[in-house]
Amino acid sequence: MSPPTVNLQGADQTTRHTYLEATRLLLDELDRRLHEAGIFLADHGLLSRRSTADEWGMRMGELAEGTVSSRSLISHGVDRLERMGWVERRACPTDRRGSYASLTEAGRRKLAEAEPGQAEVVRRHLLDHLEIGDGQFGSVMAAARDSLQTGSSRD
Repeated sequence: MSPPTVNLQGADQTTRHTYLEATRLLLDELDRRLHEAGIFLADHGLLSRRSTADEWGMRMGELAEGTVSSRSLISHGVDRLERMGWVERRACPTDRRGSYASLTEAGRRKLAEAEPGQAEVVRRHLLDHLEIGDGQFGSVMAAARDSLQTGSSRD
């Protein structure tokens, strides 16, 4: 039995198109601003996730989960950041197969250089347009993320 067809019409259809267009434009603007600071959007995501980790950094599997990426993609990204001198890998002391990735001082400086432009784009083009209460938009986005990660949107 095939899944039921869902047709969006009217305002829902317009909202879908507007959301997709705005998301693409926001990501393009974020990428442009970060590129001005000498960093790619994907690299910024890896660096910023790592900046919240403890002194050891973050295990590769945790980083993959936190950035909604595959371990293979994360490994290639960390390799690139390591070559740039922004990240360093360390062997896990309790699991010889595992490794941690932590920010170097150069990585911290690069992230600090990129953050103001990235934050300004998000504030100006997204958050300043919200009329809902503090934290509510974040809660809505977290619910959407969680729903997509568990696959409930494919029911």
